[in-house]
Formats: sequence, structure tokens, C-alpha cells
Amino acid sequence: MAQDEVIVEVAGRRFRAVDRHPSGWWIHTNGLDEWWDSPETRFDDDPIPGQHGSFAPDAVLMSSRMFAFTGRHESVSAEWAEREIRTWAAAIAPRLDLGFSVYNAGRWLHLREAKIRGRVRVREITDRICEFQLPIWTHDPRKYTDQDSFKVSATVAPSGGLRFPVVDGSMSFGESGAVSFPGVFRVSNPGTADYFPTFKVSGALGGFTITSENRVIEYAAPVAAGQELVLSPYLGGLAALDGVDSSHNLTQAGWVPVNGEQTRGYFFNAIDPGLGAQLEVTYYPKGVFW
Repeated sequence: MAQDEVIVEVAGRRFRAVDRHPSGWWIHTNGLDEWWDSPETRFDDDPIPGQHGSFAPDAVLMSSRMFAFTGRHESVSAEWAEREIRTWAAAIAPRLDLGFSVYNAGRWLHLREAKIRGRVRVREITDRICEFQLPIWTHDPRKYTDQDSFKVSATVAPSGGLRFPVVDGSMSFGESGAVSFPGVFRVSNPGTADYFPTFKVSGALGGFTITSENRVIEYAAPVAAGQELVLSPYLGGLAALDGVDSSHNLTQAGWVPVNGEQTRGYFFNAIDPGLGAQLEVTYYPKGVFW
């Protein structure tokens, strides 16, 4: 794909910014105008979820993102074009996540859990072409680039001399004959919006902490060999062990975001780790944007 090409993907269907694409579906000339806008800011005194109190009245709060995507469709007649648009829109309207993505300037940007919110409008343009408008809404106004992940071993085998195990550009040091901490790593965000990396821990280990500065995520229970614990910063810091909620074992949930144009360091400290125990970190190496 060319660097200057613009592509929109909605529920697996791709639209290109060209006039009358051979697929029969394309982006209207001004069909993405509102996509480029930043989300609305608010300064009202809203309650903090799950706490007694409120945000500071002068705090800048980011609203959800809502915009219109306008496209066109060509068929054997305008009547058929309208019917095909409405059939497709009706099929995707109930989805909790449309998979809405935009390719531009050589990278994909994705919305989380984007939905159709409101009425889909269709109008006839020619005897074979109809134009449609999808009202897109998402509670998370960020635009995410493609994800990537790396793994951090929870065990370090002693070896002669000074060790330099490299983990995503960070180094941990261990002396000869000693079992050194394995878990120093860092996560960068070259974008403009803050985001939370997500963590997946594989056993066997007796518990662990993930520390960044003075913020700590602590799981005070074993993870057996073959088990997988997923930690999410959403919903108050959710822990799921093999798909079963185990948040009661999460004794500290000090989630801290990686801000725009920031690199944040972390320390993964496992208790009694066994062979194969590790932490998998999922992040956005190309950044997250407003």
C-alpha cells in the first residue's frame, strides 16, 4: 500500500479513497473529515468512578469519540445499491466492535469497540450509485496503532561473568554465581495519547509484582504450570486465571499509563518461579494518538 493511500475498514469491508472503485464500495471525498478531529474536551466536575470525590474542576477530561463516515456504493441500479447498503448496515449494527480502522501515512489506526450509534442514512446520487453515512461512536477516543508483544522470563540461569539479558531495549544485570532479578523492561509510546500495556503471566510461580516507580500491581496467589493469568487495566484492574475471574487475588492494582512521547520502565518480580514462567507484555510500539 502506498504511503499516501487512504483506506477505511469497517467490519472486514474495505473502502478506498478513489472515485468509483472496482469493488463497488469507496470513500466519499469528504467522508472522513471528522475522523481527523481530536475528541471533545470537558472541564465539568464529574465523579471519579468507584471513589468518593470528583475530578478537579479545571482537569481536562476527554469525551468519547463520535463522527460520521460517509461512503458510496454502486450496483446495477440505485434501488439495488440502497438495498445492499441497508442489508449490510443492518447486519453490522448490533456488533459490539465494528473493527473500524483507517490506513493513512503508512500506518493503520484502530478504534476500540467502535459501534454504530444512531440512524444510518442513505440517499441516491445517480441511477446506479447511493451514498450512505454511518454514525460511528466509541467510548475510548484513542486511535491505536498495531499491537506487538515481547516476553520477559521469570527465571534467570546463573552463568559466568556479567550478564546482559536484553528485554525490549532494557538491560538487567546479574553477577556471576547469583540468581539475579530477570524482569527489568521498558515500554515506549511515540504517540500523543496515554495508554496501558496489558500483561499475561504464565506459571509456574507463587505470585508476583509488577512495579513502575511507586506504582505496584501485586498478585498474591500461585499460577500453576500450564495456567495463564491475564491482567487488564480496565474495569478497575481485572485478573482472569484461565478465563475465570480471580481479581480477589489482586492485592494491589497500581496501574499507570505510558503517556505520549514517554518511555516507562518496569520491574517484574516473580516468587518461586519455575521453568517456563514468564510475563508477556502487549503494547503499541508505534504509539497511540488522540
